[in-house]
Amino acid sequence: MRIQDSAIKRIMYLCNSYGLDKNEIYGKTLLVISVYHEIVWGSVKKQYDGMAWALEKDFKTALAYLHGFPATEGKSGLQAKLLGLFQPGWFSELISDALNGISEYARNGEVYAEILNKRFFSEHSILDKELYPMLRMTKSTYFRLRKEAIFFLGVRLWGVVLPERIKRLSDSGVPKKATLLLVAEAKGAPDQTRQNEDETTV
Repeated sequence: MRIQDSAIKRIMYLCNSYGLDKNEIYGKTLLVISVYHEIVWGSVKKQYDGMAWALEKDFKTALAYLHGFPATEGKSGLQAKLLGLFQPGWFSELISDALNGISEYARNGEVYAEILNKRFFSEHSILDKELYPMLRMTKSTYFRLRKEAIFFLGVRLWGVVLPERIKRLSDSGVPKKATLLLVAEAKGAPDQTRQNEDETTV
């Protein structure tokens, strides 16, 4: 119980520190997670890969939209806008950056990252009912950690990753096409860097 309370207090503290609304961030993170698979792995992404017009997308504009989109945005509307603004590699790399930073906030960082990777970010995602036995967790423990992981991901994304990227591009003053040089294209989805790790148990 104390571990659970500690995680909740940490989330509230971080939200206050970054000026984030806890409920809004949770809702927006759920939305981003819900469209991730189609943008990074889906059939629509595969149709757009390598097209000349896709390479003309403006990273700064894409970042600004992701940073400020309203929590009331619907899933289909968000997906359409992100597909129109982002190259898939940009989106994957931002989520990976946020995911990798969770361990700075919580001692269960690796567990949180594994849950998010296997449930939402892997090309072949695993259903909840299959994942918690795989991780040797009780159902209640799994869903508690899953919710905490989503909170920490959102705090990292909107509290650190997006503001830092926006500031970096604003300070650089580079023209639109040159922004491509400032983006390290992801080698794959976040889970690919962990594909050889053993199953985490708690």
